[in-house]
Formats: sequence, C-alpha cells, structure tokens
Amino acid sequence: MGSGRVRFALFVLDISAAVSAVIGGIAVALDVDRFPREWLAGTPFGDYLLPGLILAIVVGGVTGLAAVVTARSPRLGAPASVAAGVVLTGWIVGELLLLNQNSASTSPRSPIEGLYLGVGLAIVAVSLVLWRRMRSGHAA
Repeated sequence: MGSGRVRFALFVLDISAAVSAVIGGIAVALDVDRFPREWLAGTPFGDYLLPGLILAIVVGGVTGLAAVVTARSPRLGAPASVAAGVVLTGWIVGELLLLNQNSASTSPRSPIEGLYLGVGLAIVAVSLVLWRRMRSGHAA
C-alpha cells in the first residue's frame, strides 16, 4: 500500500473516531444513551455528564485534530495520530478498569468497547507505518 493510501486510511480512522466520540459523548452527557448509575460505583463520577463531556471534547477533539493535521501534513499527522490513538485506547482501557459493568444487572460488557479498542490500536499502528515512511523519505 502506497503512502498516500496509508495516509487516507489513517485520516478515515481518525475522523471516524472523532465523529463517533463527539456524538457518543454528547449522547452520554445529555443522558440520551442511558447507562446504569451502578456502573459508576467506585469512580469519581456521580453521573455521566463529565465522562460524556470528556469523551466528546478530549477524545473527539484529539482525534479530530489528528484527522485535520493528517489531511494537511503527513509529517505532522502521523505523530498527532499516534497521540490520538493512545488517547482513544487509554479512554477504553480506563472505561474497562473503572466502570463496574460486570456487577450491573442490566447489561454485560459491550462488544463496542472491543471495537473501539481495536480502532485505537489501529490508529497507532497505521500512524507508525506512515511515520516510518515519512522518516525514510517516502512522499505521501
């Protein structure tokens, strides 16, 4: 796969993650997506407002910024996207560690967490491929 295609794939991953994080974060913050409060037991959160805002603003913002930077400059987009992939992966890992989903009577863990963990790791992997190509002098 040529560097241009790698860059395009990275852009698609970044922008998809950004749109999903912003929409999902707003839905969580506004309680459109209703999750059991018992999942928050043992966390610093009393409701889903702040986690939803963090998802929308931080995760959505970082991945959205990475998408824009990747579209404009592969040399800067690759490291920006590594950071975005790490932020998304960290969000999911934090969710898995913090939320008390297994004790909730309403729902087990969602397969969507695995999907977004995979997306975060894919962003990191594709970013590193592009970054390596940029460092070795291949054009994008």
